[in-house]
Amino acid sequence: MKFLSVIFVVLVYRNWLGGNPVRDVISPDNWFAAVRDNIAAGNLRYLVAAVLPAMLLLWISLVIDGWLFGLLYWALCIAVLLFSIEVIDLDVLIDDQRIWLRNQSEPDDSFVSKVTYAVFKSIVPAMFWFLILGPAGALFYALTDRYQEQLGDDENGYSFVDQILYWMEWIPARITGLIFAFLGEFRRGFTALVDSLADIENSNALMLSNVLRSSIVVEGDDETHLLELHWLLENTVWGWVAIAAVLTIMGW
Repeated sequence: MKFLSVIFVVLVYRNWLGGNPVRDVISPDNWFAAVRDNIAAGNLRYLVAAVLPAMLLLWISLVIDGWLFGLLYWALCIAVLLFSIEVIDLDVLIDDQRIWLRNQSEPDDSFVSKVTYAVFKSIVPAMFWFLILGPAGALFYALTDRYQEQLGDDENGYSFVDQILYWMEWIPARITGLIFAFLGEFRRGFTALVDSLADIENSNALMLSNVLRSSIVVEGDDETHLLELHWLLENTVWGWVAIAAVLTIMGW
């Protein structure tokens, strides 16, 4: 069921251009607002807003696992995964950057870091925690990410939630870096990845950017590098599908 769910969601992610088909209908913002209005303590507020729904979903998943030959559980997995991802149009982002390059004298050095992390964050952590913990894992990451976005830097609990999010992304970010290396220039990409394994100070976005830049094979101008960047990011998602297939074969 997990592998079929991943395949379905990746196909939606690659082909759906109308925003998130589930989150556009079911938004967590009203739930977060209700929690904020009734709970003052920052950490307790986060536990109620993100941890409690994930625990409830875990219980529901265990209860309905065998209902209707598992079809109800599969539908739940699909709905939660769709809720947990953020559909982005990579083609548009790359085209906008290409147009920007043609009108500027210097490249935007921050673009690679921004787009790499945006693509990673939009689907990879949710898929990783779904493979590890089922739909409850994907929901927990999605709610934590959304909750952190709504907190200001000076708000109570921001640092606590930020650290949870960092560590939830740490392992999937390194696995994604390994996929970059396999798809691109392995020696340089793998060396950059190994250098990041002991790094717990820099952001996951910076690590991903460094490994991806090292994995780019082609030589040429900025537009040529954009084409390689586009290819690597698109195919990284299929790398995760391959990981899901291997885990399924292993009986995970």
